[in-house]
Amino acid sequence: MNILIADPDRDFLMSFKNLFELSDNTVQTVFDGTQVISKLTGEKFDSVILNENIPRINYRDILKILNENNIPVIVLLEKSVNSGMLSEKIIANSYIKLPFLPNELSARLDDIYKKRHSEEILKYSDIEIDEKNFRICGDARVTNEEINVIKALSSKSELDIKRAGVYINSLNNKFKKLNKKLRIKYLINEGYRLVDE
Repeated sequence: MNILIADPDRDFLMSFKNLFELSDNTVQTVFDGTQVISKLTGEKFDSVILNENIPRINYRDILKILNENNIPVIVLLEKSVNSGMLSEKIIANSYIKLPFLPNELSARLDDIYKKRHSEEILKYSDIEIDEKNFRICGDARVTNEEINVIKALSSKSELDIKRAGVYINSLNNKFKKLNKKLRIKYLINEGYRLVDE
């Protein structure tokens, strides 16, 4: 995998460069937004890890370019992800709150990489999920975690509600905007389930 890490902390850059290269990845690092843009115009990356506090160019402007070029991106946040952030047209494939454990970032990268190479189109009720392009119903962008929530609910797996709550709210809003009948609801004695309304 060819990975670009963009973070203003040079110690962070070197630590994760070394970590990911242990798994035979090619890793390039940059510490400001102009360097990100320069790298994106000259090379193709399988994934980008982007700190929201990258200097010189707002990370949302970089995120827009990554979305337009369909390059998977994980955004590192100072605070937790919220529903408002997930409802925007331009979103990352995944968000991780700082600080985090290195294996959490590695697991997210691996999960996104697997989805990007999946040809599977998943269907639940009147919802179609294109894992490869991180979209539902051909249009709305979704995060890696939102896809995982839908898959867990469809297989009736347990969800960590502290982590999944924001994604459940976001998905219900997206279903509503798409005029779909599917909703995520809490059912007594069953927990959260996908329900046709």
